[in-house]
Amino acid sequence: MTRRQQIIQILRQTPQTVKQLADYFEVTRGEIETDLVHIEKSVRAENQKLVIQPASCRECSFVFRERSRLRKPSKCPRCKSEAITEPVFSISSQNPQQGNSQR
Repeated sequence: MTRRQQIIQILRQTPQTVKQLADYFEVTRGEIETDLVHIEKSVRAENQKLVIQPASCRECSFVFRERSRLRKPSKCPRCKSEAITEPVFSISSQNPQQGNSQR
């Protein structure tokens, strides 16, 4: 089983951060981020969705909803704090009525 297939299997069971996956597979965060981009396309073909719980600021609770990058932001645009939580990834089944229009 490839690393990407293993990541899909893990994310179907338990939400994970990029750091958690990188530590588990003993690879760089960049490699996991690249894998997640491909995984998003792969699971969409299976009528599933890569769900991203966005990063947030621990100081002011700002949520990075509009962020397209998978990497954790360096600081909060509101309060300038660097205390940012990492985005958390999981895989879920899409509602058949919604089709592939969701990201």
